[in-house]
Amino acid sequence: MYLSRVKLDPKRSAGMEQWAVMGRAVRRALDPDPDSDARVLWTRTSPTTLVISSDTAPAWGKIPGAVSAAILPMPRHPEGETIRWELVTAPTGQREAEPAAEGQRPRGKKKTALPESEFEGWLDTKLAEAVHITSAKWKRLGGRPARYHFIGEAVVQDSEALQEISLRGIGAGTATGAGLLLTSPLDDAAEEW
Repeated sequence: MYLSRVKLDPKRSAGMEQWAVMGRAVRRALDPDPDSDARVLWTRTSPTTLVISSDTAPAWGKIPGAVSAAILPMPRHPEGETIRWELVTAPTGQREAEPAAEGQRPRGKKKTALPESEFEGWLDTKLAEAVHITSAKWKRLGGRPARYHFIGEAVVQDSEALQEISLRGIGAGTATGAGLLLTSPLDDAAEEW
């Protein structure tokens, strides 16, 4: 697995601030077959930085506005290490749907955006098998469902589980720039992704 940091020129990446448009461009840069099962996660951490996690190294020059790229292997963290983590995602949960009208089939559950008061519990549930979260904060980015940028610190409990979560993504919107869990040793916390 590769973790690529692509620098973007915002003036040359017109229209790329839309998540769906960026998602299609990233996918084309990694795998021209839209029906393949190649694993690709990405997030835009700033107007000038795009981070991509993928099975293959991206042809980053195909991404509109890309000016350079650093391509590294996905980091691995041993159990007990304190890490810095970062995540852009749309926290959602399953809620009971409104009762069906008389004579209609029951609707079951539907996915809904979670209120901020439930974020800490949601994060603990999503990351519990891999890390123990020691701090977390977030800010709203917008979108529908609403995306949030989370950052924090954690202690690695299971290195393999952390690697698997980093590969499959977390939460809703993994095809459109959400769900990529970024991690780094706490000592490197000042380093920008």
